Amino acid sequence: MPTSTSPRRKDAERNRLAILDAARELFADCADPPMCEIARRAGVGQATLYRNFPDRWALAAELLADEVARTKALAQEHAGDPEALFMVLRHIADMVARLHVIGDLARADAQHTSELRERRRQLGEAIKRPLRDAKASQSVRRDLTVQDVFLMIRMVRGAVDEADGPAARAAAASRTLALLLDGIAR
Repeated sequence: MPTSTSPRRKDAERNRLAILDAARELFADCADPPMCEIARRAGVGQATLYRNFPDRWALAAELLADEVARTKALAQEHAGDPEALFMVLRHIADMVARLHVIGDLARADAQHTSELRERRRQLGEAIKRPLRDAKASQSVRRDLTVQDVFLMIRMVRGAVDEADGPAARAAAASRTLALLLDGIAR
């Protein structure tokens, strides 16, 4: 088993990425996809799946970590751009729509509360610079805070929870975010 400092074999890394891709697709519709279906869709055996991810939570946690990392990378890529906050918010709204059931799974499993807090903290850190840049350019309200941004994310989440199916969730997230952005724009 590779340590955090040793690289994975190329085939092992390919399998791991295939598992994550399959899980991402299946979690889009169901909080409890059968692990055997994830393995089948990834084209790997169940032993490979469980070697990489011992349970559903480990898989969901990795998907959440991946999405937070993507959000951080997007924010860094557009550092200094007054539109970065809007790009980051669109990315987060899309993530909420695509992976909404992972949030249900995560909240239902209280033993992972500290890990979820850490992901939220990381997301908050990723939002700070784009928010500061948007305020400096006067494209958003001066009183907007990171906590307000999290409130907006929860509002998007609420709209997504009411929608049925991937297309309806995406539409609900997009519409809710559009309304919210109108409310914070200057």
